[in-house]
Amino acid sequence: MSDSVMLKEHDTVKTDAVRSRGVLVSLSSEIVRWGICNMLERLDPPRPVEPHGEVATASEALRDGRYSLVIVDAADGEDVLLRLTEEAGRLGVKVLVLLDRADAATVERIAALPADGFLVQSDLTLECMSETLERLDRGDLPIPANLVRQLMARARNGGGRSFGAQIRLTPREQDVLHLMGEGMSNKQIARHFGISVHGVKRHVTNVLAKLNCPNRTQAVSIALKQGLMGHG
Repeated sequence: MSDSVMLKEHDTVKTDAVRSRGVLVSLSSEIVRWGICNMLERLDPPRPVEPHGEVATASEALRDGRYSLVIVDAADGEDVLLRLTEEAGRLGVKVLVLLDRADAATVERIAALPADGFLVQSDLTLECMSETLERLDRGDLPIPANLVRQLMARARNGGGRSFGAQIRLTPREQDVLHLMGEGMSNKQIARHFGISVHGVKRHVTNVLAKLNCPNRTQAVSIALKQGLMGHG
């Protein structure tokens, strides 16, 4: 058996293992929560689904290892969602954020969330959900085209903000930025914090987005100039 065939079979087994784990639908709106659950159960093949209305306690629910994905709503509160995405990253659980719209205000609100993908409610169909989950399984970052346009406009305009105190980094992002400045790789940072490499990638991506930088070197340079390197 060739190496390419073996790798393909390995990827298939890995993907099947991911799909066999459940999806935690942690949305405060009961109507939206059950609508998403119904959609997930209609997929081919269907995904094991569990609704969870108490968003504040969703982090605890993730710790039993039964989930590969959690779906949250950007409107459920930034502080709660930051804690949830942090815990999901530590556990290797992917985060899909549901948005009510794709406009400039929404872009500003989600900038603090280290998510793996985004969905806009008005665009949500069974086909869209299926494609989004397939892209997540492949390790892609699914994001609606209209939201991409908003992000590009935000980048061209410098994010509509000045550097300095207005940039909001979470404590973990601050620590990751400091280790980036020391030249650590994602794998080294993951080992340092005892989290997955996947979780580190999300934090690094979020830091780059908040600093409006295309790479780590420029992000560290700007952070040093602006005194954003943190305590380490």
